[in-house]
Amino acid sequence: MMATVNGLADDVSNLNLNQTGEGSMQHETKKHRRPNRIYHNFEMAGPSFDRHSPSSSQQSTPLMQQSQIPYSTPLSNDNPYHQAGTSANGLGINGLSINTLTLSAPQPTTTHFVSAQRLESQQTMLRRTFMTSIDSVPPLSTTQYYAEDQGTADPRLMSLSMYNVPNDEHLRAATKLPVGVTVQPFAKLIPVDSIPIADATADSDGPMRCRRCRSYVNSRYQFTFDSKMICNLCHIKSNVPVKQVSPLGLNGLRADAYERPELLKGAVDFLVPSSYNISRENAPVPLHYVFLLDISAFANENKSSLAAIEGIRTSIEYMVENQPNCKVAIIAFDEWIRFFNIRADLEQTQEHIINDPKDIFLPINKGLFALPSEAMHVIQDVLVKLETYITDERFLHRSQSCYGSALEAAKLALEAATDNQGGKIIACLNTLPTTGRGNLSLMRDDGLKKHLRCEDEFYKKLAHDFLKSWIGIDLFVTSTAYIDLAITSYPVIATSGHLHHYSNFNINKDEFKFVNDILGSVKCTVGYQGMLKVRCSSGLSVYNYYSESVKNTDEDPVIPVLTRDQKFDVLFKYDDTLKVGEDICFQAALLYTDIDGVRKVRAINTNAAVNSNVIEVFKFINQDVVSSIMIKDVLATLEDCNFNEIRKNIDRKIIEIFTQYRALCGGSSGGQLILPDSLKTLPMYMLAFEKSELMKQNKSSSRGNERFYDYYKLLFYGASQLSYKLYPQIIPLHDSLNEDDLSFYDDKMQLLQFNNIETLSVRSSHRQLINGGCYLIFQGESCFLWMNENTNLMLIRDLLSYEGPINQLDIFGGRLPDLDTDINIKARNVIKNWSQIINIDYLPVVPLRPNVDPYYSHVMNQLMVEDKSIELVESFDNYLIALHHDIKENIKNDKYIKIGKSAEDGHENFAQKFVHF
Repeated sequence: MMATVNGLADDVSNLNLNQTGEGSMQHETKKHRRPNRIYHNFEMAGPSFDRHSPSSSQQSTPLMQQSQIPYSTPLSNDNPYHQAGTSANGLGINGLSINTLTLSAPQPTTTHFVSAQRLESQQTMLRRTFMTSIDSVPPLSTTQYYAEDQGTADPRLMSLSMYNVPNDEHLRAATKLPVGVTVQPFAKLIPVDSIPIADATADSDGPMRCRRCRSYVNSRYQFTFDSKMICNLCHIKSNVPVKQVSPLGLNGLRADAYERPELLKGAVDFLVPSSYNISRENAPVPLHYVFLLDISAFANENKSSLAAIEGIRTSIEYMVENQPNCKVAIIAFDEWIRFFNIRADLEQTQEHIINDPKDIFLPINKGLFALPSEAMHVIQDVLVKLETYITDERFLHRSQSCYGSALEAAKLALEAATDNQGGKIIACLNTLPTTGRGNLSLMRDDGLKKHLRCEDEFYKKLAHDFLKSWIGIDLFVTSTAYIDLAITSYPVIATSGHLHHYSNFNINKDEFKFVNDILGSVKCTVGYQGMLKVRCSSGLSVYNYYSESVKNTDEDPVIPVLTRDQKFDVLFKYDDTLKVGEDICFQAALLYTDIDGVRKVRAINTNAAVNSNVIEVFKFINQDVVSSIMIKDVLATLEDCNFNEIRKNIDRKIIEIFTQYRALCGGSSGGQLILPDSLKTLPMYMLAFEKSELMKQNKSSSRGNERFYDYYKLLFYGASQLSYKLYPQIIPLHDSLNEDDLSFYDDKMQLLQFNNIETLSVRSSHRQLINGGCYLIFQGESCFLWMNENTNLMLIRDLLSYEGPINQLDIFGGRLPDLDTDINIKARNVIKNWSQIINIDYLPVVPLRPNVDPYYSHVMNQLMVEDKSIELVESFDNYLIALHHDIKENIKNDKYIKIGKSAEDGHENFAQKFVHF
């Protein structure tokens, strides 16, 4: 068995994408009638670049400016994608237009092991800058890299599933892969984490836009000498607004090109006039926050309410310095709802109580909201009174919770204070709502409900009202008991908010993380009143947005509150055959109000090439986007949660993808397992998805807290955090490392070095952990420090400044101490690097010791995703063997889509097969 596995590893690691065979034939361009069901789950063709075919003959107007980015060094030598003599958007070094882009393929990976692939990707990007109009497929989402916007947006803001788009639906169907895009509008960028601003408020019509498709002007717009502009998406000519006319030079560039960031950069924020406001009567206001605190008896007993108060205090102090224009309100609830008057002219707060949670109203008209900088003394009085009530007045505590009524009260408060312009609710919940509106006292997790849908009409209507009123909610759940998150957190799901669940909450263990998560909810907020619109070139159109706010349809999603880590996946469909050799363009436009009340449009632009060669299509796949869309599609169609059948469908999908690649691109490979370089680790990620907490069988619990929280994480995590969640990264601390390993390469301390990849890459399997070793393990949310009784005590001393027994070791505050030892510095560098990648300031370090920590077995079963699971889902090695066997059987039985046949052949079967995928 092991010999077979090792043979597979060798086969997979020595792929040659340039093999030619029967699959390399060009696909016929004859037009055909599209089937009625063009695509359901993964049936849309994906944008990709043919880096060896000419691009569109359109001239890109602005000349890109060369910005100084450290560690980009001579691109002609260090950048394998760079073509000497060209710069962004096909413009030559001297600014003259060049109508052909010849771009090289992405660097091939040498391994199909996720742990090593990540480190290889990071090492590749140490000495080079990603040039957005020259480079194609971006690095892995877990890679830190410098990027230069040359008229195409940084791929961290928007990335495609393919950078060589099949020219028609039949070729796309032959790849079995989706055409889609992932948009993370406020992702953290390197080296400059800011987007240029273009002031378009002088003209009442706002920024220049196409009169037909309404796209925003960008670096690929063409301008003519008769004051016309040509849209790069629909190719329609429009008049340039009179106030924005500019003469053209001999090279076709506008005279003001260098003064307009929208003509130079791929991502820009437009300041827009009042005609873009959600209300014509009222100007936008700064963001308003409501802190909603559960002070019921059980929340007070486990002291989560006290931790929440500390989180509120810390967040408000942060707002004084960083969000000075935002106002706050504090509302507490148990069986009653308590409002607090925090007017700045009061010496102490005034408390107003509603003791009938079925009759919600606002007891005061003014004073619920205040600027923290003006009313800090009153806000502190509120928090002290609540702390006194929780600690000293236990005989007055009430066990029931009116959570639903409290949400309604917060909604009324925001609507009254902002004239229905919205705001953000940060809510804490410890007890299942058992009184007032939204009463769930009859809910039981008895395993009878086999789905994760919200069936409570009150919470569904409340979520709809939140969307209508531009109100977002973040929810922090500290209950160990069943709390029916499928219902209580539905407003969070619908408004694209944050959900945090702390199972077995312990004040000593979880307080630091709880407080930092509440603070993070405020720090990551960038705006509100968001509406997203994704446009693309003629021939493609949006099939659906994966967003609960629009029920996963093609309607434009509403995002009441915007945060840095929000990610949106979009699926496209074919409307027509695309022209080979031309570029296809995509634009995401996000209309929003920033936290200071300024109305903006963030326009993000990217592009791909069109190709009819299936080998070139597979060569330019972006696995992160593909896997994200595949997972989103499964989550959108869970139905009755028959996880055994869902696993079979996922396996069938993986087999079909690689069967198509083997049949159409594999050439003569004998008995080898052939996987494309671009998708080498896709089987591992999807296998890890099958082993997730969501898909674990439990006949007595189908809607438990842990299952639903895992569902939420799979649905909303950003690309990098999702990658770590599916496949944890393990870094050994006990091995001998050279001086540069686990140290930062650049002055900005963004790029971590992994020179000894073989030593530093540890697969997520029990057999890979050495007895007596010491490992840092990261799964997207927490860092685990694995050690056992045989771990070197001197290593523990140098790492943690601790010299006692291992079983008595405690990591105070979940942070490593700041020591001058080499191992401590390297460990802190690793944690800092993970924190930067997922853009979360605080990552708790949790000890993980066999026979010591009660959670050890449960956590290890989640982390060791390459091993056979408790659900009897196969180990990764055996999974590859089974995959290889099934691919060979499909090839032998001619069970794959052939390029030379009509589009109808096999397409309908595919759509029907995955209609419930």
